[in-house]
Order: sequence, then structure tokens, then C-alpha cells
Amino acid sequence: MKKDFFRLFRFQGPISIVYYIAFAGLLWYLIIPHTSLYYKSNIFDPFSQKINAEDIVLKKGEEFHIYLLRLNKRVSFSSTDIKVADVNIFGTVTAFRPGTTFIRIRFDGKERKCRVRVIDISRKKLVLSKWNGSRLYIKGPNGRVKWYSGNKKVATVSRFGKVRARKKGSAVIYARVEGKLLTCQVTVK
Repeated sequence: MKKDFFRLFRFQGPISIVYYIAFAGLLWYLIIPHTSLYYKSNIFDPFSQKINAEDIVLKKGEEFHIYLLRLNKRVSFSSTDIKVADVNIFGTVTAFRPGTTFIRIRFDGKERKCRVRVIDISRKKLVLSKWNGSRLYIKGPNGRVKWYSGNKKVATVSRFGKVRARKKGSAVIYARVEGKLLTCQVTVK
């Protein structure tokens, strides 16, 4: 079995070389741009070539202005995934749906990158019966999530996002991720 596995990777003529070249191209153009290796720039770049942020977390629908720390130079912006977030010609990034994309800033034949992570909560409104529960989660790439309830007498939430209804009324469930606050309105009948 071990020999069969390694037999897949040995050179068997021009077809296998084409296979390896195609695989390397696929890896470079589809996978690498979505990793943290892609956006990291040299920390020893001159101040005039730095951008105001290299890693941004946005809520769905939120905007952020990105710019290069230099004056009187022509700069162009582009996004690697416009379905997640897009950037206009002035550097305003708009988040559309959960996911990760990179903003490319080009100037004087050079390029800088900024990673943009877009997050959202699974449900904005939730209707529960007394003593029933439901689970909330964060859509998109996220770090550590801190959950808490605005009214613990009506509804409580565990550290994993499990909401439990206690008595009739309404409460707001909050999720804090990377400094962003997401909310879900809970109504208990």
C-alpha cells in the first residue's frame, strides 16, 4: 500500500510533469491567496510604503477606508474576491458576505496587501418557547467568540452560543468577535 501511494508521485514522462506544473499553478492561484502567507509584507518597508491596516475584521454591510501612507502618488485598489468584499477607487472597502478576501494596493510598480475578514451572526431574530433552546454561531472566519445575554431572566446563552429560553419576554444576545459586536433579538413566547 505504501508503494502504491508513492507511485502516484513518481515521474512517468511528460504527462506527469504537466500534472505537477498544473497542480503548482492551482496551488498558487487558488489556495495561497486565501492564506495568511499571502498578505504579510516586509516589516522593514519604508514608512512611505506602508498601509494603514494589514488585517481588518468587518461585519456584513460595514465599510472601512484603506489608504497608503504616502502623498501625491497614483494608487490602484483591487479585491481578490468581490463577493466577500469589494473596494472602490478611493479605497473604501465594503463587506458583502462572510468570508476572507485580500485587497491589493498597487503603486509605482509595487504591491501591498490587506486581509479582510467578514463575519456575521447566524440569526438576527429568534423566537423560542419557554425552556426551549437554539444554537447561534458566527458565519465567516472568526477567532474567539464571547457570548452574553442582555436579559438573563428571559434568555441565557452558553459560551458555545446555545440559547436557552427562561420566561416570556425579549432579550438581546450579544457576540463579541475581534472587537466587533453582533446581536440577535430573542423573543420568548
